[in-house]
Amino acid sequence: MIVKSMKIIIVITILLLPFKELYSQDVHFSQKLANDKERNPAFLNHFEGSWQAMSVYRQQWQAVGVPYTTAGLLFSKNFYTPIKNLKAFGGLQYTNDKSGDAKLLINRFALNVGASYLSNLGLFSFAVSNNIVNKGFNQSGLTFPSQYDREQGGFNENLASGENFAGESLSFYQLNLGMRWEYQLFEKWKLNSGLYAQNITSHQETFLAEDNQKEMAYGIQLMADHQYRAGINVEPYFSFYRNNRASESIVGSAVSFDTQKFGAVDQLKPFLYFRSGFWRNTDALILGSRVTLGEFDLGISYDVNISDLELASNYQGGFELSLIYSAKEKKLEKRRIPCVRY
Repeated sequence: MIVKSMKIIIVITILLLPFKELYSQDVHFSQKLANDKERNPAFLNHFEGSWQAMSVYRQQWQAVGVPYTTAGLLFSKNFYTPIKNLKAFGGLQYTNDKSGDAKLLINRFALNVGASYLSNLGLFSFAVSNNIVNKGFNQSGLTFPSQYDREQGGFNENLASGENFAGESLSFYQLNLGMRWEYQLFEKWKLNSGLYAQNITSHQETFLAEDNQKEMAYGIQLMADHQYRAGINVEPYFSFYRNNRASESIVGSAVSFDTQKFGAVDQLKPFLYFRSGFWRNTDALILGSRVTLGEFDLGISYDVNISDLELASNYQGGFELSLIYSAKEKKLEKRRIPCVRY
């Protein structure tokens, strides 16, 4: 009975926390490819080919109330420049996030531009992400502490909420910067790292009639690609993100298997990551795999909740699905000198 009561208390607490301040959690994905491109624009050219399109969908917290859903679309293209070893890249990005009973909605549209330069010290990429963000929520169906009616023994929506909302929607411009460094350390070791900063513009973000200047967020990504043996690569990974007093770290590894000789699948890449705050216990165990078939790359993963919240979630977390298409570079297969007679 005590355990059941604790579950109910935890669930209620989780459902009410977003409504107290009416701020949602930052958009994030569990899969490395999706998360890196979502947060650091310098990773948008981290692919082989002429252009790349990606879609990703995530759903979480279905076990403890109204689920949080996040979806993203991304298009990136590489461009050659007259300068030797210098390439430009750019693209468009859209992210939609909906969370909680308040239907807290985030729509983000981004125009990304950047350049990469290959030198003796490796490949350096720099990028700028220009974002227009719209946030909104819906008060319909919400109740607040001041609306508790003791005579009815429950909440009464007809009573005054006591909240001073300035509006249910707001929009702002957000500037993000990112850089990436890729280097072949040894014959069988390749390093790849990123550094980024979000919200350089430090905009105002609140639905209440008060001042709330959002602070800059920052993060790093560290990864490697080690050729363990023929057809098998090990890819360790670490990322850290901090926004004000909230932080997130992901650590783990993927193992890539070259499976072309066994069938239609070109590559199989299972992975295992752990997500946690940098100074607290592990929150989730991320299990998944990527499958490459020609120009298509399909990723599927599931977050197993292993934090104290598992009392309410019963170890259920988030499901994530991504699909990537990378168009190969068009190369001239054969050159012919035209006959002078024709």
